[in-house]
Amino acid sequence: MDERNAIGVVGGLGPYAGLDLVKKVFDNTAASTDQQHLPVVLISYPGHFPDRSAYVADQSKPSPVPALVEVLRRLDDVGCAIAGMPCNTAHAPVIYDALTEAMEREGRTIRLISIIEACAEAARRRDPSIRRVGVLATSSSLKGRLHSIALEQIGLEGVRPDWDYQEAVLNPVIFDETWGLKAQSDPPTEEARNRLLDGIRHLRERGADAVILGCTELPLAVPEPEFEGVPIIDSTDALARALIRATHPDKLKPLPEALAEKAEG
Repeated sequence: MDERNAIGVVGGLGPYAGLDLVKKVFDNTAASTDQQHLPVVLISYPGHFPDRSAYVADQSKPSPVPALVEVLRRLDDVGCAIAGMPCNTAHAPVIYDALTEAMEREGRTIRLISIIEACAEAARRRDPSIRRVGVLATSSSLKGRLHSIALEQIGLEGVRPDWDYQEAVLNPVIFDETWGLKAQSDPPTEEARNRLLDGIRHLRERGADAVILGCTELPLAVPEPEFEGVPIIDSTDALARALIRATHPDKLKPLPEALAEKAEG
């Protein structure tokens, strides 16, 4: 218990996303007994975190940074070597940079693993023929070009939805208080899933070779690795694999055979 090798999860961003990340860490770990699984610490305080999208858009709104810093401190205190935040929007520089700077300033050794970089790397590993990657995400993430910048850094191109379509059709998939995924995650509503599937088709029509589900609520409604021939990059799964790779690379399961064949060409 004293060894600093645990994976920390900042939960509550939303609650099911944190739970899904822990599950996917387990799913991606090569283990045949309880004892062979990895140490994982989940802290979920959803009521403590103001809305990330609202803050990214307007810094006069309540900031989630102080509460996120406190959770990272607690994860560091219990021996976590690294931590993942299953919230793509929380990786906007105005939040993410503040968190990393706070940890460095306090001399904390815990290290945040970027879900945005993990998504880009997952797209690159998925299939070498992929060049243009569509992104389904919050409007806030798309305005900040979070995924597109990370994709460009490794030689890929990001493709976003038409903006009117994003605002009218896709952003409500996450935030609608009646049928959206923050309101109903388990199970997701048929309306949310159908809109997402239509969004994948929309991005394919705009030239995407693959699509990143760049909000951690989205894989709850579209768990398939592929839809109508379009490879799907699950941002939560990408983060889970990045967390294992950073701490226990020998425990990382290989990609499923069908996906590995594509990655190998």
